[in-house]
Amino acid sequence: MKLKLILLNVLMIVTVLSCNTESVDLPEQKETADNTLVKRIVYNIGTDDEYTETFNYDGNKLTSVHYSYGAKNVYTYDDNDNLVKDEYFEGDGLVASVSLEYNLDNKIASYIETFFEFPGFSLGGRRYKHIFTYNNDGTIADTLYVSDHNAEYELSGIKTFTLNGSSITEILYDWGYNISYRYDNKNGAFKNIHAIEALHILSQNEFGAAIYGNTNNIVSHREKYTNSVGDNYNDSYEYTYNEKNYPKTCVYNSKEEGIEDTETIEYFYQ
Repeated sequence: MKLKLILLNVLMIVTVLSCNTESVDLPEQKETADNTLVKRIVYNIGTDDEYTETFNYDGNKLTSVHYSYGAKNVYTYDDNDNLVKDEYFEGDGLVASVSLEYNLDNKIASYIETFFEFPGFSLGGRRYKHIFTYNNDGTIADTLYVSDHNAEYELSGIKTFTLNGSSITEILYDWGYNISYRYDNKNGAFKNIHAIEALHILSQNEFGAAIYGNTNNIVSHREKYTNSVGDNYNDSYEYTYNEKNYPKTCVYNSKEEGIEDTETIEYFYQ
């Protein structure tokens, strides 16, 4: 699974109904009473690029994710247990952070991404401010503003999110780009983590941990220009499951501009 290198996407926490898109509605799934939490995920098994994500908790509240290549995400919550900050470190250096604000309905109202000066990092000094509008049809509009080195914010664009429950099914950019996701009907590897909706959206960010899927697991992910016939990026996930129907292993297949790649992933729980 590729590590993203540019933090430009979105964050939100909602539980809303999805409107119709090319992604099908998820089959209903009975809630489980277990408290299963993912502890480790190993990527690129058996290759020179193998690495591990280790998840640390306070109860079921995620406090940090450590990567075997020396980086980490650290999460901070307020007195109401809302996720209010996500910080990404490489070694001891703070590279980027996200600060969130909530509305009276306890949904994300806005957040600001801040990039710090860091060796070899071109985004240092840049900030992205996201303002959310919750639409009557269940979609969410994310209006993005950009500031370089404390300059005034300038409008950059608008993205619209469609959800099924609290899982993203589609992201439509106003400049003509589309991202869509489909899911299985099994237990998501991350479903019992506190504030999973917000953490799932943080996965859209460059430096967010790869916490995808919420209640269920992503089985396909496609990105394309809306005025183009072919897919620009297309991937799929094939799982085996443990006795509780949580993913045990995954074969991840990706195809981008004719280049195909396959990797094996393994999940461990506490």
